[in-house]
Amino acid sequence: MSPTQGPTQDAPNAAGRPSGLYADPSEGLRAVRDDFNYWTGRLTDTSFQLSLAIFAANWAVFRSGNEILKNYGALTSIGLVLLSLAVYLIGARRMSELHRRRMEYAERDPKRWEGEYAATLGKSDPWPFTGEIEQSGKRLREARTWFPIAAAIALVIAVFTR
Repeated sequence: MSPTQGPTQDAPNAAGRPSGLYADPSEGLRAVRDDFNYWTGRLTDTSFQLSLAIFAANWAVFRSGNEILKNYGALTSIGLVLLSLAVYLIGARRMSELHRRRMEYAERDPKRWEGEYAATLGKSDPWPFTGEIEQSGKRLREARTWFPIAAAIALVIAVFTR
């Protein structure tokens, strides 16, 4: 059965709940988290692969650095790929620092950490992360999506306008 089909409603399980795809809500949430991690990882992989393909396609089409330098679309596509790689690198550095700070925050006062957990349980809250981590992650996912696509479009334009 596909996870998108949802749980089945069979005989009750040991907890008296109908058995289904997930034993309890926390297991369902873990499945969502795992799929989120999978798909964001695939986004990173695919984005990087497209970036490499754009570099290779520029060399294949224009055959030399001089020809690439003469074509604004080719320069734009390579520039966008380089910009996207720089954004990813800076973003990854920033995210690692934000997560390191969050770990230190949790370790400094475990009682406070437990209290925050209890206060946010069942609420729409970024805990155990922060709003800044959540928004930075969203912006990086957008960059991983749109920079390579823009670079590919610039390359297509370069090919048809050379």
